[in-house]
Amino acid sequence: MTIQVVTDSGADVPADLRKELGILTVPLIVSFGTESYRDGVDLSGEDFYKRLVAEEAMPTTSQPSVGDFSEVYKELKASSKEILSIHISGKLSGTMNSATQAAALEDLGDSIRILDSQQASMGLGFSVIAAAEAAKSGATLAAAAAAAESVLERPTTYILFDTLKYLEKGGRIGRASALLGGVLQLKPILTLEDGEIATKAKIRTLKKGVHTLEQLTEDCGDLESAAVLYTTDQTEAANLAGRLRNSFVDNAKPLTVRISPAVGTHGGPGVIGLICVSAK
Repeated sequence: MTIQVVTDSGADVPADLRKELGILTVPLIVSFGTESYRDGVDLSGEDFYKRLVAEEAMPTTSQPSVGDFSEVYKELKASSKEILSIHISGKLSGTMNSATQAAALEDLGDSIRILDSQQASMGLGFSVIAAAEAAKSGATLAAAAAAAESVLERPTTYILFDTLKYLEKGGRIGRASALLGGVLQLKPILTLEDGEIATKAKIRTLKKGVHTLEQLTEDCGDLESAAVLYTTDQTEAANLAGRLRNSFVDNAKPLTVRISPAVGTHGGPGVIGLICVSAK
């Protein structure tokens, strides 16, 4: 039976890879005041970040509805496809809840596997890519899920923030909350631990922060895959990606990925990040 991999826009998988591998993406919702947009559908990254910088009011996000997932699952069920649905950390978003409820509503039973990645952005995205590659090569549902889970055992995430105000406003600051209270001028590097945000380092300047990101790649060892993430500074991200190429085991090169509006809402302008998957 054919396997269909489904994810959400919090995975940040580049459009060309989604198309090549046939990955279905259910968009999260981004709102500016009373105006709501489907992430990556009604609102591009370019337009979002222009508004984020220009407007005083901060945007908000919400998970896809149960109905959004139900519509996708119902169509796949009618096509006799098994479903592997992999999503952003349940500690950062209610997306997993919507997917789980929709699967029960459509009575999908054993024809679906839903995975909480405990990751975001390309930490999730690399597992989705691995699952889609396995599915494309004819893997069973169990084997495709195992491919995703293998990747999810090995990612490391480091995100350099210019400011914490967007993360604080969005309520996603998690274990990094100790950084608040008069220290918003710090440029912290945050990570993910058990699906929620935690502090890795406290940096005084963005320049030093980018250098620290580069040094932290040594924690990953040899790299199977990596992505340099950014919200507004593509040049800095591309430069960092270029300096990381020697860390790969097979002469691959890191992806340079713009963080989606749904994730970028909580990061704000000036974010630079690194997600690496260690080689087995």
